[in-house]
Amino acid sequence: MIPNECIIIGGGRSILDGLNYPSKTSLQTICANKFTILTNYAFKTFPGTFLAFNDRDFYTPLHAKKFPDKNPDIYEELGKLPLIIGIDHNGISEFKMDNTILLNNKYRSVLTGIFALKLVLELMEKGTIYLLGFDWTRRTGLPERDPNYNPNSDLQIHFYKDIKHGGVGYVGYYENHNPDREFNQLIKKDVKIYNVSPESNINSFEKISYEYMFNKLDNCLINQTELRQYIKEKLCIK
Repeated sequence: MIPNECIIIGGGRSILDGLNYPSKTSLQTICANKFTILTNYAFKTFPGTFLAFNDRDFYTPLHAKKFPDKNPDIYEELGKLPLIIGIDHNGISEFKMDNTILLNNKYRSVLTGIFALKLVLELMEKGTIYLLGFDWTRRTGLPERDPNYNPNSDLQIHFYKDIKHGGVGYVGYYENHNPDREFNQLIKKDVKIYNVSPESNINSFEKISYEYMFNKLDNCLINQTELRQYIKEKLCIK
């Protein structure tokens, strides 16, 4: 069955607070033993139950050799992961590996973090979700309707700063969309969602510190192999 606690690892820079938190148990160790969903390049830092992705060029970067700064070629690395879940669009099924489940557009979202949260809410009937790295970083003081608006910035918005990819410094979506409008529709009666990023611009969920989360997590250890199999069955994958 699905555990009543889940951790979703986004890409926001605030995750560094969790990685540096002085605890007897590291954040990576916690994630290895919990129902943990990784998004995008978080798999390079954290173990997890499965990796969620939303973009074909993340999974199979056809232009990686021509534009390595935009689409690093990680296809072989992904093939070694136990389970990956993404969206079946833009011809990605042609490149699908055996460890990958492709879902229909019911779950699709512009942002991988929202896709992952939608998926967890589908799987989990009740319980607690901890959102890590959901910062929604954006610049302040920008003039309205600036004709010279540039969606790219020099901000370090990801915790994995050494990985070159198309989203480095890109804040265009965050600056042109209301995060609460996007996340308010994901509030579920019997699921408590915490945003483990006190300075986050997402206000739909209670914001807490890593200290609070470390103290609140239960001591249950998850059998990841059994959980992955149950998730496959729950998503009607034999």
